[in-house]
Amino acid sequence: MPHTPIRPAQPFDEQRIAQALNGFIEGSGHWGPGTFAGFTEVGGYLTGSREEAPARYRGWNWYRFIGRCGAVALRASLFHVPDHLRAVQLAMLEVWAETPFADPEVRARMRTGVVELADRDTHAARTREGAVVALHGLGAGREGQRFVELRTGAAQPPAPGRITATEPAHAAGWDTPDRLRRLVDLVRQKGPAPWDRAAAAVLAERTGLSRAGAALLLAGIPDVKYGYRGLDAEARKVMGLKQSEAEAGERELAALSVAERLDLLADVLPADPEQLWLDGGQSALAERIAEAWRRQQGVRPAVPEPTLAVAAEHSDVRMAPAAVCAVFADPAREPRLTRDPDTRLRMNSISGGGWEGEEGYRFAELLAVVCDAVDWVYAELPEGDPVRRGVPETVRLLRERLAHPELLLSARGRSLRGHTVASLLPSFPDALPYVDAAEPLARPTLDDGLVVVSEAGFDRRGEREAPGVYFRPGRYGADERSRRLEAVVDVADSRLALVRRLRGPEVERIVQRITEGALPPGGYEADPRLSAPAVVEEAAAITGLDTDAATLYLQLLALPMPTDRRVRRFNRWTPAHHKAVAAALVEAGLVVADRRARAGRGVFLPGDWAGGDRFFPPMETWKAGLLGVRVIGRKVYSRPVGGPLPELFARAWRTRPH
Repeated sequence: MPHTPIRPAQPFDEQRIAQALNGFIEGSGHWGPGTFAGFTEVGGYLTGSREEAPARYRGWNWYRFIGRCGAVALRASLFHVPDHLRAVQLAMLEVWAETPFADPEVRARMRTGVVELADRDTHAARTREGAVVALHGLGAGREGQRFVELRTGAAQPPAPGRITATEPAHAAGWDTPDRLRRLVDLVRQKGPAPWDRAAAAVLAERTGLSRAGAALLLAGIPDVKYGYRGLDAEARKVMGLKQSEAEAGERELAALSVAERLDLLADVLPADPEQLWLDGGQSALAERIAEAWRRQQGVRPAVPEPTLAVAAEHSDVRMAPAAVCAVFADPAREPRLTRDPDTRLRMNSISGGGWEGEEGYRFAELLAVVCDAVDWVYAELPEGDPVRRGVPETVRLLRERLAHPELLLSARGRSLRGHTVASLLPSFPDALPYVDAAEPLARPTLDDGLVVVSEAGFDRRGEREAPGVYFRPGRYGADERSRRLEAVVDVADSRLALVRRLRGPEVERIVQRITEGALPPGGYEADPRLSAPAVVEEAAAITGLDTDAATLYLQLLALPMPTDRRVRRFNRWTPAHHKAVAAALVEAGLVVADRRARAGRGVFLPGDWAGGDRFFPPMETWKAGLLGVRVIGRKVYSRPVGGPLPELFARAWRTRPH
């Protein structure tokens, strides 16, 4: 039976498919010319209108759009999408509307899953009972392929291999042929739907997302991939977002997987798409998106916008600012803090050795985030802030997880490239093979109770990769095994350092300061008038400065980043008053006025200066020694080691340069 390809009514650039669908797809190299035709080929084969098996490897994992094309329809209706990309989206909707994947009655007889092909060259099968087509993408097992099946008889149709996993297609989706065609016509006639800032505010309120995160969610999650900036300057202006806010919002939503994004936005459009262009249409859309978000993600705790702004200043933290704040504001809601992860080693497909699995990786990520963030949350947020108030419980829960005796963390320390388990055995006497793997490991291992080593394979040059070194933090302490571990990893740059810091006395005293509520409501620990008044009094008496000048001097001595903006926030000073106080310090000869890259301030301690970058703040070389910062060649190469600020102000004053 001949098969006629479906052609969109208007031309579009097939080279732009990956850009137009960014954030909704993966494997961008498979999303190029012929992808949309591939949808029709598969649909034709499944329904019997096409005889030959369709081509493979077009549109990586495109089966996810079955019943979820409403997400593409939403984005195609939005103002921020460039015309050349909107043309691609509308073309996809036109093609999809003519395939069996847009028919709810047909979708009810579809399922997807994973099939292990019996023959690499045979990926499709059809009988009177129906048809099965293997698309591509790894699934369960080495030969696992994603498939789509359409049943036309009473029995399941035969598959071109062993089916190892199945799930029904999303039948009751928004994307019916009539709705898809209707939306395409409306966009071409009316242009994109109007933007409503108030609707984004409603979405933020209903979900706990930041204002920027909610705006981007309402905008169909524009994503920064494949060389395409999600929002240009004009779009940010319409949405009322600064570039830094838009970037923070992008990071906030980045944790959503492709599948989560499609599920989230699949059914949020109105039954009659024209409602999007009417008064209140965007607010109603925001309510539906909020409901979908709550079902999928729950409601995040409300975080004040000023707190989110402070978090956004710390771009070195590995999670989105809003996500970091949510962890501290409601730690009991974070699964990684309340459930012990499964970190049993399993095969690493890249190195051939072992790795701790996705749960272990994500837990280690959270450990690093908390250790990096606890200092600024404590120091730069005011007393009574919900994020700051959550530090003690966050630390307690994380310590509880670390105490689990079977938790494994990658040491991530000094490279042991070239070593094997056999060559390392003398360093770990009495070690036995590791026996708790989640799946069989193909290479040798050793396990001395604290340390696990998994041998790796060879790289492309034929050189042996460094073995994986793991440790059980619940068994790490001051014994001989722990010293052996420290001998083979660089403690300063490993996850050992994170564990030691979280359990250490500095974090414990930070927790104590917050628990005691030593500050007045709204007060900042970084204001020494509140956290170290005796030191301020002594500094003023010895230098002859007034209280405000002594306060600024101590902040310049002790704080890692005493930018003008931060100092004014901590001290509640106007720019004019701050300028006058700084001038008094210059007149007293205690600081010098200057302009320095990335400093964010106009006065500095006398002496040498160490530059920084996005991850490590620049600072006076003297201060680097006070804060435990590594400086190499007049450049900062590590983060400050924080601690209770009353102690730091006192130590900075005692050891100040003269």
